[in-house]
Amino acid sequence: MFVMATDKKELVKEKIGKSAMQCFIKFGLDKTTLDDIAKSVGLNKASLYYYYRNKEDIFVDAALKEGEDYIHSLQEKVLKKRGIENQVWYYMQSRFIYYKNVLNMNRVSVDTLNKLLPRFFELYEALMNREIQFLSLLIKRAVENEELISTHPAKIAVVLISVSDALKHSVEQQAILKMKHEIDYSQSLNDMRFLVSLIFKGLKK
Repeated sequence: MFVMATDKKELVKEKIGKSAMQCFIKFGLDKTTLDDIAKSVGLNKASLYYYYRNKEDIFVDAALKEGEDYIHSLQEKVLKKRGIENQVWYYMQSRFIYYKNVLNMNRVSVDTLNKLLPRFFELYEALMNREIQFLSLLIKRAVENEELISTHPAKIAVVLISVSDALKHSVEQQAILKMKHEIDYSQSLNDMRFLVSLIFKGLKK
């Protein structure tokens, strides 16, 4: 009985998330209200509080679920690429742009971003660990195929994901502190490209 209730709750949350994302795309996160979301789902606003505390929690939950689907699709595309450096850079660049566009697509203000980040990182860990495992496997295979010298795949994967997220997070925090209305990620992406190039320059046979 408990399992059935839990499954039903998750199904409702999924429905809320999908409807909410359509509202966020249409109106922007800042201008979307809980009434908008409730109306699109077919619930009253009071019912939403049984599932979520506020619209920011709905956004983070829905965005991460979409992110899981995107990352799975991206990993399949990466496996079709040739060359370990090309695979890793394609992956790192694509995920960086995806997460950046999630915020831009929903027109998240700097003030709202400040509220979102703590909750986002709280839920993001499980997805990040799967990303690290994927990159580790790519690098391990490259070592086995004698494309790279013997190395520590898991450590390199952790560095790649951690630095990429740190670069993105740093730009966002600077924008929050300086109260900027727009966030420029271009330098962070260039720095990430340099790091990938540097790592594989030292590892290639």
